[in-house]
This record gives sequence, C-alpha cells and structure tokens, in this order.
Amino acid sequence: MKKKIIVGLLVAVLASVGTATAGVRAAPAKTDVTGVVTENHMAVAGAMVTVLCNGSTETDTTDAMGSYLVSFLVAQCPFGSTVKVTAQKAGKSGVSDGTVRGITTKLNLAIVNVSIPELGLLGALMAGGTGLGLITYVRHRQKQQLQS
Repeated sequence: MKKKIIVGLLVAVLASVGTATAGVRAAPAKTDVTGVVTENHMAVAGAMVTVLCNGSTETDTTDAMGSYLVSFLVAQCPFGSTVKVTAQKAGKSGVSDGTVRGITTKLNLAIVNVSIPELGLLGALMAGGTGLGLITYVRHRQKQQLQS
C-alpha cells in the first residue's frame, strides 16, 4: 500500500513539473542599446532617437529624463557589431557610435545646433581662381627657362 502511494505521488509530481515547464518558453536573446540625450548638459525630453545596428533600425523617443531604450534580437545586432545612434529635436541633432560589448550597450549623446555654410559658389570661384593662377605661373616659368 505504501508503495502505491509513493508511486502515485511520484507520478503526480512528475506530471505537474511537466505541465509547468510545457508553458514556459525561453525569451529570445536580445541586445539593448540605451543612453541619455542631452543639450548643454541638460536632459532632452521628446527627442527622436534612431539606432542602426548591422543594417537593422529601431527608434524611440526620449522620456522626461532624456533616456531612450531600443532592443534588437541578438541575430540582428550581435556582439562586436557597430551601433550608430542619431538623435533629433527642433532642428538640433547629434550622433554617437560604439561597439556592442554585451547584453546592454550604453551610448549617451548631445544634440547641438551647428550651422555649417557650404560655400558652394564662393568655394568654386576660389578653386577656379587658384587653378588659373597656377597655370599662369607655370607657363611664365616655362617661358623664362626657354629664354635662358
């Protein structure tokens, strides 16, 4: 009789363990990229953050503390991959990059409003004038050498 009870309990325990583990699935492995976006050392809320890793792109918007968090599957963003983070808000932007070194990679960045003039026409005129000046100088030197 004791043997039947022990066998019955053992079967019940094994059945409950099997049922409990059947519903549990392993979460897919992921790589998190997180950080804080700042401007003049102050957190920037509401900045649009784009994270590029191995050709995969994820986006987030910073919270009140300037924090962002995006997740990639490890297959999309494996250890050793280069990560590029871009943040934009109100015409200001910033970029940071780094290498995935573990489950979580932290990349902070600052946004700035820097206007860089392209100087298209002015640059072309300066380059053209320099080129013409060099040609004239070289021809003048060649004529002097021929006359000597």
